[in-house]
Amino acid sequence: MLEESTLSRLLLLNCSQRKKFDERLLPAIERYDGPAYRVLRRYLKHNLTPSVDVRILSGKYGLIPADYYLPYYDRKLTKGQAQKLHYQVITELEAILNRKSYTNLLICLGKEYLEVICDYETIIPDSLPVQVATGGIGKKLSVLYNWLYGGFSLETKQDLASTKGTGRIRGVEVTLTAEQVLDVARQALTTQDERATRYQSWYVQVDDLRVAPKWLVSQITGLPVNKFHTGSAKKLLRELGISVLFDAQI
Repeated sequence: MLEESTLSRLLLLNCSQRKKFDERLLPAIERYDGPAYRVLRRYLKHNLTPSVDVRILSGKYGLIPADYYLPYYDRKLTKGQAQKLHYQVITELEAILNRKSYTNLLICLGKEYLEVICDYETIIPDSLPVQVATGGIGKKLSVLYNWLYGGFSLETKQDLASTKGTGRIRGVEVTLTAEQVLDVARQALTTQDERATRYQSWYVQVDDLRVAPKWLVSQITGLPVNKFHTGSAKKLLRELGISVLFDAQI
């Protein structure tokens, strides 16, 4: 990790349900393996001077640095736990903000984790610009990506899976790479949502599963599936570099 004195931006992420199963202790940034962590690790790998201080909000461990070593565990944040963690996390966050003058702060937390830091505005210095990533997971990934890279990409043209695409549907703009879209699908599939594989003729191949285009677009935009047509979903996915295939046997 970089020396604290070199870190100029602060990023707050919540832990992810998807974790690397390894009996060894792993740094939090390696243990958690959700889409946001893949975006973050890729950025850190390609940027020699990232200058980003990453703090992770865990339902079990509280507010921890990215290099905090963790065992494998499985715990879901409950409303009661969120309330218990509130004072501890707010106190730690205030101490972090008081130790260093950051240039900006990105809060990229799920709804449950935002409850842990409710009223955080009262501890934010007036001079610190704050951005809160909102919307569905796809929109949040887009905000995170743009915040990390400052509006430019270090990806190569040869790496098509990493070429960032942009599309819009029902007023929602999505800017994601094809791999990020697939990561969203993989994460959502861990919930065993039966609607995912209920497709009619058109489908997207995600590893060994075929998923419905409308379901996938709903995951990356937060829009209900009844708010757009299959044709619009296909168009958006293709703009993001995702192949939408036709099953002639249906």
